[in-house]
Amino acid sequence: MIGFAVLNIAATFVLALIVQSIFGTAANDVLEGAGEAGGLGTLAFYVGTFFQLIGEDVFTIIPFLAVMYFLFAKAKFSRQNAILPAWLISSLWFAAAHLPTYDWNFAQAFVVIGGARIILTLAYIRTKNLWVSSGAHIINDWTLFTVARAGNAAFLAF
Repeated sequence: MIGFAVLNIAATFVLALIVQSIFGTAANDVLEGAGEAGGLGTLAFYVGTFFQLIGEDVFTIIPFLAVMYFLFAKAKFSRQNAILPAWLISSLWFAAAHLPTYDWNFAQAFVVIGGARIILTLAYIRTKNLWVSSGAHIINDWTLFTVARAGNAAFLAF
């Protein structure tokens, strides 16, 4: 989990820098509000996102498995050849679901979020374990939330 989370944070950072320099990026309202809630509000936020992020992994892995099954069983792809298109399609599906979060910034959703999802799904592909991909997703997002919360809390102190 930790290794995939670190890889994902690094890739997300690089992809975000590229997209920011070419297309610009939209703020994530969740990150913008980080640091404004008190202790109980912050705890509720992390507990809520724990379940949300597991749900996002289920939201992605089920279509990944469905597309892979279709390609293997119906379209007669080899199992090996079915993985890549299923992986890409499910990552695009995940990215598209994030379009409203990033103010319909297609580059940000598809390159940054979709790119991050590729790594998170790799965690599932390599381990066949939803907990590994979900754990990496939680570590990734909680790290970003915590950094944003610390930054916003420091900003609010001035």
